[in-house]
Amino acid sequence: MSQLQNDPIRVIPKRVIQLALVFTFFIAVITMVFKLPIVNVLIGYWLGVVVNLINFRFIVIGTKNALEQQEKGAKSTMKTNLLLRLVIYAGALVATVLLLGTPAFVAAFIGISMVRFAIQTDGFFTFGYGKNKK
Repeated sequence: MSQLQNDPIRVIPKRVIQLALVFTFFIAVITMVFKLPIVNVLIGYWLGVVVNLINFRFIVIGTKNALEQQEKGAKSTMKTNLLLRLVIYAGALVATVLLLGTPAFVAAFIGISMVRFAIQTDGFFTFGYGKNKK
């Protein structure tokens, strides 16, 4: 069993930061090759990563709160939580494209995808973990 399955609330943010540092290097290299504004692109990327981690935290808190309520109250809580998260995503992306430009917008979109990427790469991080030795 992987660490992600044991304690996802603690493992995912750590894994996102690790992946984000690796992606920062690759994004910096790509921006230098294409002669893009490296500072703007990296700011956009890290804004996306931070927004994604904040929204992941909102998911955790919202789910915990919804589980403690009755069905009708839980639906209302989850709808409000979803709306808040969408507004945060939209605000971050609009601010990025208006203030930093299109390359930073693309980088922010990549940053916003980091939690999903961290979850999907669980097999890579846990390759060989927990196998029985014969």
